Amino acid sequence: MSSTVGEPFQLYLSSTFSQKVASNQAVYTTYNSNFRGYATVTGQTDGIHVWNLQDLHSAASYSVGEHVTFSAPALSRCIVEDGTRSVVSYAVIRQAPDIVKANRERTIWVIKQGLSGLKSVATEKNAIVVPYPPVRLCSTISDSLPLLLVSKNGGLCLANTQVEIKSQLVWPGERELLETFVFPRNLCSFVQEDSAPSISAAVICCHTGTTIHLRLVLLGEGIVLLGACDLLIASSTGDAGTSILGLTCSPSGVLSFIDSRGVWATYQLSYSNSSLLATIVSENLRLRRFAILKKKKSPGTGLSVVSLGSCLVLLAALVDGEQDISLQLWDLRYGVLLASQTMPTPSSLPSPHFSLSVADDHQVLLTLSPSQPHHKTQGSPSRSSIYVVPVDPRLKSSLATALGKSASTAEWLVPKTPDAQEPEKYDGETKLVSAIEASIRKKKAQRADEAFFTWVKSRSPDEPTFGHEFVKRIVNIILPPEPPTDYQYSPRIMRYLLENGFVTSIMLKGKLVTTLRERGDWENLMLTLSTVADVSEDEMMASAKFLIDKKHKYENTMEVDALANYVPPLGTYISACVSYPFSPVAMRLATRKYLSDAQDLVVILEILESWIHGGTEQNIEAILKSMTTNTDMQSSGVDSPPYPKVITFLQTLLDASFVALLQYQPSYESLRRILAQIEPEIDHIDRMEQLRGVLEPYTKAHVRLLKEKAGGIPKESPAEWKKRKKRLGQQASLGVGLYRLEELTI
Repeated sequence: MSSTVGEPFQLYLSSTFSQKVASNQAVYTTYNSNFRGYATVTGQTDGIHVWNLQDLHSAASYSVGEHVTFSAPALSRCIVEDGTRSVVSYAVIRQAPDIVKANRERTIWVIKQGLSGLKSVATEKNAIVVPYPPVRLCSTISDSLPLLLVSKNGGLCLANTQVEIKSQLVWPGERELLETFVFPRNLCSFVQEDSAPSISAAVICCHTGTTIHLRLVLLGEGIVLLGACDLLIASSTGDAGTSILGLTCSPSGVLSFIDSRGVWATYQLSYSNSSLLATIVSENLRLRRFAILKKKKSPGTGLSVVSLGSCLVLLAALVDGEQDISLQLWDLRYGVLLASQTMPTPSSLPSPHFSLSVADDHQVLLTLSPSQPHHKTQGSPSRSSIYVVPVDPRLKSSLATALGKSASTAEWLVPKTPDAQEPEKYDGETKLVSAIEASIRKKKAQRADEAFFTWVKSRSPDEPTFGHEFVKRIVNIILPPEPPTDYQYSPRIMRYLLENGFVTSIMLKGKLVTTLRERGDWENLMLTLSTVADVSEDEMMASAKFLIDKKHKYENTMEVDALANYVPPLGTYISACVSYPFSPVAMRLATRKYLSDAQDLVVILEILESWIHGGTEQNIEAILKSMTTNTDMQSSGVDSPPYPKVITFLQTLLDASFVALLQYQPSYESLRRILAQIEPEIDHIDRMEQLRGVLEPYTKAHVRLLKEKAGGIPKESPAEWKKRKKRLGQQASLGVGLYRLEELTI
């Protein structure tokens, strides 16, 4: 499973380290996205080193004596003065011979080193004393106020390049800082609206007891507080004495944390209507097999997590009972392990402290340092190491990527039982499942419906959505793989689950449509094609074959179906298949498998032919109507899918069966009529193509309005609107499209 997580290679190995103060980490590693390609390493009693990640060498170094220690990771910036590149490092000093006791942890060294190629040619150092001890130094993308100082209780200060405080935001009360995340404002998709001008946004995470406190602020010429919210740790663990082992947040607002019991919770942050909200993304995961989860006292920091964007998170931890470090890439939206890589634990660090930080060029920096101070009686001192972990840049969070990962994921998760997570919730769900199962077994489907909908009404609106495993258990009870002959089916429960988007085909091993067809529940089958995202093309064509055979049977025998069950007309079902987002390759294979008889193909061709008639003109009419009303385009009829999808399905069908149709003479007439309909459409499209350049700005404006209406992007500002109107006027006055050709004959 290591195809997307590369093999780590060493970047840095510290000199021998003898630390007397146990409260500080031996080595810190930070990466400033505004100083691309360089990482800053802060070593206690060693110094500050700026490493070039491309050439893997030290680009600048400032050494300190054994009496100098740091209380926070150093931060480095690159500046250019008179064409000369320099690196400026900011370090919070915990202890140094020239710092008086009153200024300890409040003194920041500003170290400027001129760079000539790769060698340091000059060094300047200034000592600045700030009002309170910062525990984090963060970088913003502002040139005038590039520094954000964070206190241990979440207070913020914006400072200029000389560490002069220009803006401050106090957070009253006692709490402990967990993490601070700073993102460029244009990447923060979860902040839908704000009125203050800003170039950066920050999420500050603190905790007190069983609560995580979140604050969202904007950073510009000052600090603007947008909103705050709280997350209860105990609600996900049931234990008031838990601590936080790791916490991540992505620019899209996906926040997750792991507590000392191994419970991994994921939330989606959103800011709208002047309030910050946190909603549960998926069921909590409960990790196992990690050494840190076995420690009852002082678990320390033997685990680290970092967000790789969206719902992707990289985890590093020591495996229990093994001398291996496991690097795991998780997709928290679907709760699966996508890829993993192992590396041996350094012999000098049997129980290391872990720290992950994201670098550019799809690399992650893994820092391993001693978790305890060294004593003379312990022999040779430990040495800290920093590794570069390559990550595949093409990996995205998607259902297709998550499918098939359940087996590898189960190895690292505690099996889900009623006692594993949220006992009260799972007791209620277990009782409901047992009641439904007992009612179905006793052939009392109506009683199962009553139990289910009574339980649904008793739920509060704030409770999280139905979990995957919970829905899977209900679906497998309602639709068992091998039902008895006198089995009673409950379509009401199935319809509710489908309408709310809780069901996936994989819950029935990819046979959801087939199982519904065998039960004769065509209403829910048709609903499945509009609400379930993983229906296979194989199942769609198998059901199409069933309806075609049924149609041929009644045409030949003149029988009337005596069953009361609803069976949709073939055209209605084919319309649902055409509208479904299918893969042309998989659809061709399914067509060859189930519709090998040309007589069956002709039936479908006749249906498609009726939809092709007047296609482009009706499609353009629907588009124009959509643009004038700023609404999504609707199909022209109840059973008629959008014209482009009809053409795509027709092309797929002909690609899969054209040879069979040519060998079947009754198909010629249908093929000729379809050709007669399509040829004028091709000519019509060629002529319409000339208008693409002129109409494209209006199309973009229409798409933007639809996205604004759906809340996907911020509304267009007055300045952007004026610029767009000016561009439209200039293009209209020219009267020349992007694809118009002028020919001059001499």
